[in-house]
Amino acid sequence: MLAGFPALALLLEEVAAPERRGAVVRWEEGETCLFGSRRSPVRIKIATDAHAGTAMAMIVQDIAPSEGVPVHLHEKEDEICVVRAGSGVATLGDERVPVGPGATIFVPRGVWHGVENTGDAPIAWIGIYSPPGFEGYFREIAKPVARTREEREALDRRYGIRYRG
Repeated sequence: MLAGFPALALLLEEVAAPERRGAVVRWEEGETCLFGSRRSPVRIKIATDAHAGTAMAMIVQDIAPSEGVPVHLHEKEDEICVVRAGSGVATLGDERVPVGPGATIFVPRGVWHGVENTGDAPIAWIGIYSPPGFEGYFREIAKPVARTREEREALDRRYGIRYRG
């Protein structure tokens, strides 16, 4: 329709886009999702539904000693994890690497990854996903409903997450 007028098409796209604004989300703020047998808290800090037009999502999570995030991969998102406190072992592909405060773990989509807390204190970490959307998975698994294995597998497929083993 606007062939030959790329600048006009770009301008119209910008006008039609939702208003983009920044946000300050304090550490204690965000949408808390509890899941798993220990009701592990994940706090969604940045999400597409709350921050229109964003190209990423962000969560924070504390992982208790002896607990972890099972080895899995994302089919749709790249992920960056930053360890703020605590220590453990990260799995990245076939490697197991010790991590502690300040460690940044970059996980391209399709790469197996996970983390185990091998220390005496919780691992406090930040997870950033691009493109956004995976934060919806945390909302779904936090719902206190009993799911059959088939329902859980369908949920995993919808969000493009696969678990190893």
